[in-house]
Amino acid sequence: MPQTLAKNNQIVYTKDMEFSGIKDIAIYGTDCIADISVGKGECVEFVSAKEKYFDITTDDGTLTVRQKSRNFFYRIILHRIEFKLTIPESFKGKLRFRNKNGGVYLDGGKFTEVELSTDNGKFEIKGAACDNLHLKLSNGSVTAKNLTVGNGAAIKCRNGTVKVESVSSPALTIFSKNAALTAIDVKADKLECQTSNGTIDASGVTADELRLETSNGKIVASPLGDRNDYKLTIDADHGSITVDGVAYKKLADATHLSKRLSARTANGDIDIRFM
Repeated sequence: MPQTLAKNNQIVYTKDMEFSGIKDIAIYGTDCIADISVGKGECVEFVSAKEKYFDITTDDGTLTVRQKSRNFFYRIILHRIEFKLTIPESFKGKLRFRNKNGGVYLDGGKFTEVELSTDNGKFEIKGAACDNLHLKLSNGSVTAKNLTVGNGAAIKCRNGTVKVESVSSPALTIFSKNAALTAIDVKADKLECQTSNGTIDASGVTADELRLETSNGKIVASPLGDRNDYKLTIDADHGSITVDGVAYKKLADATHLSKRLSARTANGDIDIRFM
């Protein structure tokens, strides 16, 4: 890419595949995998052994990486195409990824918004911070670890497992289908976990409002706090209910407490143990 200077939006191509003045990043493709991490430089850097399969443009502060279309023969030979993006520590913009058969590995970074969507792929996110988080995936898996979200987060994964660990957000919604769902050391004012044909494990979670729901699977939860802090609504159509070692057929507290915990499953057991 030639070295140029765009005076209006202050985007500078400092050298091949390095860009300064970037405010947002958008990635579009069919079967690409993005490896995104934080570097020591002041530019956004793009690196790929298959550079020719991408178009990279800038417009009004947005760096757009667009995978070129490939015929069936090349898709069979090359499978998914990987590339790396290194962002500066000063970056704090929007990250968007829309793909059909790919994924994202995100390590660190501060963002206003992270919006990732793909099919038949994988998302692994760790050590990042953002104002809003939206993940959508089908036929794959999602792992989110050590994240701080300022406003709210929503994770949706069909036909794939979701594992969330050490995540803090005022509101966090996790939806999975036909797979297990795990939430460990999560802090939220409102936490919702829903899946089908899979188990839910919510260990060491802190939430004023906690909702756990599945079908054809068990629920195991260890909320932080005292049993008397929560209004409990627990129902298992065909399974046992245990709260702090005490068995119940059905549980619906009539008390008016500030914290609420609801858990429901069909064809599974529910085991709640307060920590």
